[in-house]
Order: sequence, then C-alpha cells, then structure tokens
Amino acid sequence: MDELEGQGGSVREQCLSGAPDWLEPSGDEVRFLMRSGELEPRDVAVFLRVSRKTVNRWTMSQEAIPFAAWVLLCRRVGWGFSAY
Repeated sequence: MDELEGQGGSVREQCLSGAPDWLEPSGDEVRFLMRSGELEPRDVAVFLRVSRKTVNRWTMSQEAIPFAAWVLLCRRVGWGFSAY
C-alpha cells in the first residue's frame, strides 16, 4: 500500500513511517487526516496545545507540522504509530 486513501484525499505511506524515514505531510494530507478524524482546527489546536493559527499554517502548507504533533494526531484518529 503506497497511500492511505478515502474521503476525498490520501496520505503517502512515507508520512506514516517512523523516524528517520518519515516524510513530512503536505497541508492537503494534514487536512485529510483532520477530516478523517472529524477534527476541526480548533479541536487540533486544543489537543496539541498550539494556536489555531499554527494549525492553519500546517493545513495551508505554510509551515511543516512537527513529527511529534503528526504522530499524536495520527494516533488520535487511529492511524498507526503504535510504537510511539
């Protein structure tokens, strides 16, 4: 499987790999994860204790989401990373 697909989007397999093979997700991939988990930007901001502006920068590809934040979000929606 090269991608996680569904609900009008996808996430590349490398974005679901552990470090050091991890590839940072695009804004589209962050938005896809949020849609899959029915998370609003406000929900993500509260969960990760970051500003809503930070979440917006991630979803607009203006700033890369940190690996730890991505892992926590993936775990929240049930997308692997069980080793973390």
